[in-house]
Amino acid sequence: MRFSMLLAALVTSLAFSGPVLADSQSDLNLCKFAGQIGKADESIAACDRVINDLKVTAANRAVAFASRCGWWWAKKDSDRALSDCNEAIKADSRYAAAYVNRGNAYLLKSDVDHAFADFSEAIRLDPKNAWAYTNRGNLYKNKGDFEHALADLNEAIRLDPNYAMVFLARGDVYRSQGDLNRAMTDLNESIRLDSNYASAYFTRGRLSYMLGNNPGALEDFTKAIKFDTEDATAYFNRGVAYFVVGGRLADAVADFKKASELNPKDAYAALWRELAERRTNNVTGHLAEAAKQLDMTVWPAPVIRQFLGELNAEQTVAAAADNDPRTKQAQTCEANFYGGELALVKKNKKEALRLLKLAADNCPRSFVESTAAIAESIQIR
Repeated sequence: MRFSMLLAALVTSLAFSGPVLADSQSDLNLCKFAGQIGKADESIAACDRVINDLKVTAANRAVAFASRCGWWWAKKDSDRALSDCNEAIKADSRYAAAYVNRGNAYLLKSDVDHAFADFSEAIRLDPKNAWAYTNRGNLYKNKGDFEHALADLNEAIRLDPNYAMVFLARGDVYRSQGDLNRAMTDLNESIRLDSNYASAYFTRGRLSYMLGNNPGALEDFTKAIKFDTEDATAYFNRGVAYFVVGGRLADAVADFKKASELNPKDAYAALWRELAERRTNNVTGHLAEAAKQLDMTVWPAPVIRQFLGELNAEQTVAAAADNDPRTKQAQTCEANFYGGELALVKKNKKEALRLLKLAADNCPRSFVESTAAIAESIQIR
């Protein structure tokens, strides 16, 4: 799951509760994080006033610190977020929401172990906290522990059947397990509960693409972009769908270009842009420039070097070898797919069909290259 999807997951996890003093009611209400990022500065100021009010109870001060922690998290200031959540826990060590929020802040620093511990502590303190179960379920999902992920997510749904995020998370688990019908049912439910949910549209778009429903994928990716205009992965995936549809290469180029602008270190956006541009008008040169910002010591650097004329197809496939069988499968899949696409650009249809057929037969089903290889192989024939 990409960071943009995790971010959407955590927005709803910032909780607010506790007794309120009458003269602090309005500031506490404004301090509360409710997903309106544009009000961050105003709300942080309200949290400041509550925290500095000597008449505020320890419980309410904990609420204010935990809420301000959430706002700092939303502004991607992990250090301030952690500091405030630590203060919230000092003020009230049994305030479960502070642990959930601190776990989110740890995730911003890619500290999964501390995040997991905090979500678990929140569940211990408040066994009815659906947000904590959802966040921990997401961590299990990211580890590939689908059994524990489903246990946590099912419990979250039992506790809060109107929580759109948990249906998205469970749908993604089902997708990863290959249970595509259950996945689609959960994603549809997530969108029914929140029709503005960018990550749900994005994930349903990926599923539609896997199923070969490119019109459905394009529609969902477009909606995902509408509700989150800064999500590079949505532009990238829509670009792939445009590419595979055929006849939409100019749109694909525009999306890959936008994805690269938003994330200049994304090697795949740079590769697909090169492919789309070569397919449309044989323009080259962008990849060489993009490579200056990429980490050329890790995969898919050999693929990029092949496109730049520094390696041939056999050398790229050899570079895909790895001691981990799953890594080897993934990298060999990509070596064959991109090698096939490059052969197609060079009008060597026989070699292109050979390599794309290998990719179609052996790529993991969840890879964008898998569906693209199948579609390209059919078109070549």
